[in-house]
Amino acid sequence: MGKRLIIRLFILISSVYACSSVTPHNDKHQLTSKPNVLFILADDLGINALNCYGNHLVESPNIDKLYSQGIHFTNAYSNDPTCAPSRASIMSGQYVPRHKVYRVANRFKKQKNTLNHMRYLPPENYKLQGSGTGLALDKITLAEAFQQNGYLTSAYGKWHLGKKALGIPHQGFDQGFEITGHYNFKTSPHQNNIDTTQYSADFITRKTKEFIAEAVKQHKPFFSYVPYYLVHKPLEPKPEYLKYFEEKYKDSIHISHKEIMVLAMIKSLDDNVGELINYLDKLGIEDNTIVVFTSDNGHYKTDNLIFTRPYRGYKGQTYEGGIRVPLIFRWTHHIPNASVSKEPVIHVDFYPTLLGLTGCKKPINYILDGEDLTPVLLHPGTKTKRNALVWEYTNYAHYNPKKKKFKSEWVNVIQKDGFKMTEVVEDGSYYLFNLNNDPYETKEVSKKYPQVMKRLKIRLEQWKKDTGYEPPRNNPAFIGKLKVESVKQ
Repeated sequence: MGKRLIIRLFILISSVYACSSVTPHNDKHQLTSKPNVLFILADDLGINALNCYGNHLVESPNIDKLYSQGIHFTNAYSNDPTCAPSRASIMSGQYVPRHKVYRVANRFKKQKNTLNHMRYLPPENYKLQGSGTGLALDKITLAEAFQQNGYLTSAYGKWHLGKKALGIPHQGFDQGFEITGHYNFKTSPHQNNIDTTQYSADFITRKTKEFIAEAVKQHKPFFSYVPYYLVHKPLEPKPEYLKYFEEKYKDSIHISHKEIMVLAMIKSLDDNVGELINYLDKLGIEDNTIVVFTSDNGHYKTDNLIFTRPYRGYKGQTYEGGIRVPLIFRWTHHIPNASVSKEPVIHVDFYPTLLGLTGCKKPINYILDGEDLTPVLLHPGTKTKRNALVWEYTNYAHYNPKKKKFKSEWVNVIQKDGFKMTEVVEDGSYYLFNLNNDPYETKEVSKKYPQVMKRLKIRLEQWKKDTGYEPPRNNPAFIGKLKVESVKQ
């Protein structure tokens, strides 16, 4: 072999090695070109509201395909069982006590009977005069973090984190506005010359595609946040899908008509997800785009609970049915196909994870409560490092004088090593479930595990200190002593 040939061979091998050392496959995630991010957020879609997650009443072929092309999580959680607090955690990367979007609304203030039977007043939602409740402008949103790393950003869909000064145009998005409702949808800021009688999901998809095309034309990486209003109420399916499912399940006695309406709405959600995914392929950017699909919280209550069973509870409750959500990540050639993780993960993990996957820098001097899941995504089977998940849910509502209990009240919840403990703030009581062998929360076991209870209480108190948790305040409107019933077995 001649000397020149040896030198050329050495150069070739060196160049191949050099290229491989900067591909996203290595653990340092050094990227020659930053990948795009398409973040799809469904509204009120329970973990068991998709065919791929085991509900064969549902038709969701496009999401099922996405499920098979990436990694899905079996123990993914929202940071809250309702919309606004969970979305604030996604956007801020912080737990509820830090971002201070505690509740969708203060229902207890409008329910005199509820207010009069509350021992304590919960913390106040963050508000900005003239813009209402929402995410404070001093929070560095996930979109702002991507902007700081050279990304173009967009958000078309449900924001739910404030109007006017707190709205989408002021929270790190280059393009976008809020869209709420299905037919006859509303926009914020108000948009002129839009046909709002069309189905909002179709409109959101079209605007998102226009943004993606523009980013590709400019040769810039993009972060596209797509928070569909589906499948939130009102139940407004497309007529053709409603007719289809009515015919399909006309002889079923286990599915109500309202649930058939939800099935039709899920079908529309799936259509739009499929259209976005196919558009990535059409533009030739599928391989360089990270796709995330999840929901803001668990499913709302339906007649036969077909979208939450076998889990206990539903939207508005901290039982598993109210906080477990579907979660899928796809990044072609990087995240293994048809992989699965059983690790407990939560909304605040998205912020550090997406920055980690894309090789973006984190904001300086800004607290992120989540964990970067990049090792779990690229190497399924990897364990997370954190030792607990925690929830603070302060939604007092609907006091029942006959039962002498609230339909919803202030609870703090911690999950660690498969044990899930709930603190009932009203009377200082606690209850415990062992999710390791009872994921459907059928047996309260606090007396069986006194040492577990002790450890969880200590860890919960530490979390309160770390996050700036505001303790209960005495309620001057409280009229008497409240008897709180124990958790039903």
